[in-house]
Amino acid sequence: MFRVKVEQEAKANLGAHYQNLQERYPGSDYPEEWYYGIREAIRDLASSAEECGPAYEDRFFAEKIRHRLYGSYKILFTIRGDLVHILYIRHQSQDPEDL
Repeated sequence: MFRVKVEQEAKANLGAHYQNLQERYPGSDYPEEWYYGIREAIRDLASSAEECGPAYEDRFFAEKIRHRLYGSYKILFTIRGDLVHILYIRHQSQDPEDL
């Protein structure tokens, strides 16, 4: 079992995506459902991080970058010891080289 730490940049990504969904779907429950769903997917990495494969973005970094998909979003993370570091959250349509 791992501990999970959401890094500052990933927190900012999460907030930006949530705000974008609120603007795109005013009055809808979808933004809240998405937010709570992706938070649950992040928490679930405590027990499933090692099952996730390498991310495309792995080629740009010295350490192994893994990913978990949540709908059209990628949760990018690395494992260091007993800690899963959530590094970045991006929509799959975003250019991975813009990280």
